[in-house]
Amino acid sequence: MWRNLLSLLKNSGNVQPSTHGQPVRAGARVVIVALINNQQDQQTLTEIAADYGWSLHFAQTSREALTLLNRYEAPIVLCDRDATSSDWQEAIQTMAASQHLVYPILVSRVADDYLWNEVMRSGGFDLLAKPLRGEEVLRTIRMAWSYWNWSSSMGTQYVPIKRRR
Repeated sequence: MWRNLLSLLKNSGNVQPSTHGQPVRAGARVVIVALINNQQDQQTLTEIAADYGWSLHFAQTSREALTLLNRYEAPIVLCDRDATSSDWQEAIQTMAASQHLVYPILVSRVADDYLWNEVMRSGGFDLLAKPLRGEEVLRTIRMAWSYWNWSSSMGTQYVPIKRRR
């Protein structure tokens, strides 16, 4: 199991979901929906997505994020705590309950153990601190993508028990 996961981490830029639930390897791209309204954070995400060949779709509202999430069957959604039109926990729960496997990541100015635990209880995958930093974004997206890819190939959702750094 761990060898497969490590292999996926090394090749995280080369895998994308198909509409049939099975991963596709050659020339595929990570698909991300981002409910991020801060221009600096949008720029950071845009640059990373361009560097790694990710398909990135920005949303202005929670409703639009959910629409894009389902339209593109995106496995990863970034949800800014300040950009949600409703309670962030409700937004994370709604996105996590999508018809396809999704790993929601909350973006917040506050990034402590208490909030991280709340994100996990709400069905989220991880927590990123604002302003977004390239290395943290890259690590978190790659990890979510790897878990998504492994879970999709196994036909189940795998949510790791993670320890805070």
